[in-house]
Amino acid sequence: MNTVLYFKELKRNRKNAFIWGAIVVGFTLMILAIFPSFSQMGDQITELMASVPAEFSKALGMDEETWSSIIGFYGTYYGIYITLLMGIFTASTGATIIGKEERDGTAEFLLTRPISRGTIVKSKYAALVTLFVGIYVVQTVFAAVGMVVFGENVAWDVFTTMHIHGFVLIGFFTAAGVLMSSFLSPKLNYMGPVVGMIFGCFFLDAISNAADAVSWMGYISPYHYLKLQGVNGVLETNWAASVVMLAVAAGLLTLAYFRYLKKDIVG
Repeated sequence: MNTVLYFKELKRNRKNAFIWGAIVVGFTLMILAIFPSFSQMGDQITELMASVPAEFSKALGMDEETWSSIIGFYGTYYGIYITLLMGIFTASTGATIIGKEERDGTAEFLLTRPISRGTIVKSKYAALVTLFVGIYVVQTVFAAVGMVVFGENVAWDVFTTMHIHGFVLIGFFTAAGVLMSSFLSPKLNYMGPVVGMIFGCFFLDAISNAADAVSWMGYISPYHYLKLQGVNGVLETNWAASVVMLAVAAGLLTLAYFRYLKKDIVG
């Protein structure tokens, strides 16, 4: 790994990391801050839930625990919004970080330096992992603090499982974004394909939960194996799926690495 290139990539992406981090943290604290108001509504929330179609509740993983406990309330929004936001940031960053030199016309300058292609990719991978872990740790810390401030009797085991599954899911999408970019034009705006990939996987799982007739659709979505919402306050860590998903992510990064070593680079 080349430390100069590593820190250069961190500097290049620090503005986006700060903006996306602020959005994710702000949204996290907002969700946790409004929970006390919802929990005080009591019977009104029960009546509201009764009027919501059962299929809709199943699709979004909502049950009585969603409104009666802060971990249930947070879990619904964590699965729908927070992991999606972080996934979009890390996957889009992963999709652009390798091909950025080619897109900006600086590839020829970089490749003429005394540094191998392999070192370039490893340095950029290291920067990407740092950005990914950084935004995830920051969000997790603020979420934990918010749980203590705005809630009580927090089910920390559910919180931990939720964030383990979220970490693995975002890591998988990030690796998929990197591999995707190795086959597409570096001048393409990757935000569209990345958003489509993540939202597509999420809605496949939601649809499979809503209707038994299409439950098979969930098997092709990573969200099916790594649940982010508890059922009646219970959520267990799927270690087998987590290990497999991380192994798949490592495989995707390896494929992208060897493809970059062999592809023609336009300066």
